[in-house]
Amino acid sequence: MTTACSRLFAATLAVFATDAARAESRALDPASLWLGGYFTNADLAIRASTDPGGIDTGRVDLASGHETVGRARLDLVFWESQGLTFDYYSLGRSTRHVLDQPFSYQGTAYDLDSTLTAKFDLAAGSAAWRFWFGGEDDVFGLGLGAVYYQAKLRVTGTATLNGVSTDVAQRWDEDAVAPLVTLGYRHAFSEDLRVYLDASGVRKNGGALSGHIYDARIGLEWFPWHDVGVGAEYGVSRIRLRRNGDLYDAGLDIDLDGPSLFARYRF
Repeated sequence: MTTACSRLFAATLAVFATDAARAESRALDPASLWLGGYFTNADLAIRASTDPGGIDTGRVDLASGHETVGRARLDLVFWESQGLTFDYYSLGRSTRHVLDQPFSYQGTAYDLDSTLTAKFDLAAGSAAWRFWFGGEDDVFGLGLGAVYYQAKLRVTGTATLNGVSTDVAQRWDEDAVAPLVTLGYRHAFSEDLRVYLDASGVRKNGGALSGHIYDARIGLEWFPWHDVGVGAEYGVSRIRLRRNGDLYDAGLDIDLDGPSLFARYRF
């Protein structure tokens, strides 16, 4: 019974793959480059706990406001049914916040009413292999890949150490690689006008840097010229990172949402 089911499953996949390979979809390009900016409302907060893996004992909302984030993508399609997607973006932020509640970060208790200054940088790059199923105007994609992300944080403020108030600076710089799952949908109204939906998620447990990143976007592509056009989309990202230390944990919460505009090139 198991062998028969396995053969049936393999035959079904083969039929889907053959149908997808035969479909010359107007919704896909052999090669496509995206270069643009993400005008996002970025909310940044840091969290701390006094024991590894424990409950958060403090949170400070450092920043909220709009910022333009650079973003680049490259899409390649092979055999008309499979593709490789590269995506990269980076975010940098410097903030100042006056503490109105007790906050202890990595073992340092910062004074109330002191000014906490933070400089944060995040870079994320991903590569995913996708399988596309569908017909001439509609295709659905499922992909697996990996994402590399690096987070840097420097925090300075006034703290009381051994009864003496002094300026303290703390920093961490961590990176990690985690598996990525992607979903996609493309619809072509014509050769020059298309809409799309994309979603991706990554979750990593263990190691010096853990957490999850979720990303979703909906967009429109228009090509007034055959190989050159524009893309407009709205995206939402939720980033939760935790630095796992021997004595203390530190976390970052980043929420991004807003429109993007791209120059589009297809080959």
